Amino acid sequence: MKKKFFVLGTAAMLMVFGFTSCSHDSGGTDLSQVELEYRTSFVKTFGQPAADQDWGFGTEEANARMTRAIQPSFNFPSDADASKFLASVPAGVEKLTQNVARANNYIDETWQGDLNIWGGATAEGNWQDRSGGVLYIKGNCDFSNRSFYFDGNSELYLLEGATLTLNNSNASNLQTNTKIYMAAGSKIVTPGELKLNNGLHIYNHGTIEANKLSTNSHSVLYNVGKVYVTTKISVENDLSVVVNDGIINAADLNTAGSGKIENNDSVRITGTTFVNSNDNTWVNNGRYHTGNFIYNAASDEVINNCRLTVDEDFNINLGDNPGNGNFKMDAGSGVLTKNFNGGGNWAKSYSTGWSAFNGGPFFVYMGENSVFKVTGTCMMNATKANYGFYGPTSGGYAVLDAKKIVKGAENQGYEVTYGNNLYVYTENHFGNGYSGQYPYIDFKGNAKIFAPGFEDGKPAITILPSPCCMGFSGSDVTPKTDPTPTIRIIAEDLSASESSDFDFNDVVFDVTFNSNTTATITLQAAGGTLPLYVAGQEVHQLFGVATDVMVNTVRDASKSRGAKWATKAPVSFDISGIDRDTYNGRDILIQVKKGDELHTLNANTGIPAAKIGVKPTFVWCDEYEAIESRYPKFKEWVQNKEVVWY
Repeated sequence: MKKKFFVLGTAAMLMVFGFTSCSHDSGGTDLSQVELEYRTSFVKTFGQPAADQDWGFGTEEANARMTRAIQPSFNFPSDADASKFLASVPAGVEKLTQNVARANNYIDETWQGDLNIWGGATAEGNWQDRSGGVLYIKGNCDFSNRSFYFDGNSELYLLEGATLTLNNSNASNLQTNTKIYMAAGSKIVTPGELKLNNGLHIYNHGTIEANKLSTNSHSVLYNVGKVYVTTKISVENDLSVVVNDGIINAADLNTAGSGKIENNDSVRITGTTFVNSNDNTWVNNGRYHTGNFIYNAASDEVINNCRLTVDEDFNINLGDNPGNGNFKMDAGSGVLTKNFNGGGNWAKSYSTGWSAFNGGPFFVYMGENSVFKVTGTCMMNATKANYGFYGPTSGGYAVLDAKKIVKGAENQGYEVTYGNNLYVYTENHFGNGYSGQYPYIDFKGNAKIFAPGFEDGKPAITILPSPCCMGFSGSDVTPKTDPTPTIRIIAEDLSASESSDFDFNDVVFDVTFNSNTTATITLQAAGGTLPLYVAGQEVHQLFGVATDVMVNTVRDASKSRGAKWATKAPVSFDISGIDRDTYNGRDILIQVKKGDELHTLNANTGIPAAKIGVKPTFVWCDEYEAIESRYPKFKEWVQNKEVVWY
């Protein structure tokens, strides 16, 4: 008998499947190194795919990332034009041999002594025009024991593979209005603080390594690559901006004044994220993982459109400012935290300083099919009417899922308001007592509590797990008959580098479309040994094995090469929010985790594919069996889709 998991959703979940915040699947060059290496290996093994090769799905795939529904009023900047990220020195640019005014040169590791590029007068003698020029960095340029001065209003290019090492003085004295363009494979390294100030812009497609990083006074860090900060990232005053389309790791992150941050990919803060100004903007469109999250000012621009994970405490106290300060969650988004302190009556020292409150207003506004999950203690102490958690005003429900919910004070009026289409599910909720004429709990709209002493059982809503949401398993799960497959999808986890590595059995699953927007997934095999997710669910976990165990791909034990393997019955679960007519299963999200990064397995027309659609009768490869060994015409098919290869 098959082990069955049924997870249902609505069309609103389409944005979850369409949105892949970790992989820039444009079909162009904005790709991770892992994806680039995979494509290179694929072409080396099978040749360049035919321009019309649709990989068995028979449809075109959309290129653009989905736009999230909740947008801030602040207009975040875009990345620099692709022409700014250079592999080599442009033709005609000469090597710098001495310090000059307004350079248009390049330097490499042979440069000796200090660097001093300064602005100068124009031909008309106007000393107000102090543009410093253009400088290209090639190779390993180490200024850790030398001075580095490059005048403002200039352009600095780090070419592919270049490294610029700066000391604390250099890194904190980069000049006004300079634009720095870092190509893939380039690095800026400093043991001190990398300080972006007075309109300095850094567009990073490489790697930044610093002890501390700060932005101030109209400066911008646009990161498509990697940023590793040992201590704190400060997003400070005067509309300083950080946009992350890559990976950012740091101990702490603080916003101040009118600092703005937008995450579209992956942020990991091991300590504390501190949002503490009425004029902050903090937007998460990807995965944001932090040790603690403190939000204690009445900014109206704190928005979680995807997934926020908090290891310890989510603390919120926004002041008495109705309609403004609030935490917003888009449809299909998720927050996962150990503890939640709503309003206060707590005090604790964090890496960014003490936080202490004795109660206070807060709002959490949740979109349809969003989940706020608290695995430990959820404390409510809003102090006044109307403040608390709210679901959507129409459509489906949102869920506050907490292990236990406690009140923050013994003898006061309102502890929390639950409003609109909100289900609260908990093992233990404080009672709806009274203090004078005020109830501890205020219900508005269709909000309900499912807990002992309130509604029995679980709410009748099941929310699909996804990269943006941990999901919720409600009481509406119903048995279904085994599906009849429509299409089988086979996939490679981006680890293949040689011909023999391409077996396309790292995950194998069948898709049965129940409607144009819903389907049943039936996992058949998992030959990979990395965490791999189909529609947000890790396949090894569903099979009930460890990640390093290969499932249903070792048919002959004598050929296992000592690897761990298992034979398991297929596992099924339901999904929604897809588009059969347009994609025929290609839009079912498959992701693999390599190191700290999630990469999406794509199948763009005419580009090397990591997943392929085949007939349900297709027999997948054994482990260590190259797909060309079993299907010799596969290579021909890659280059001509009219070839019948199986």
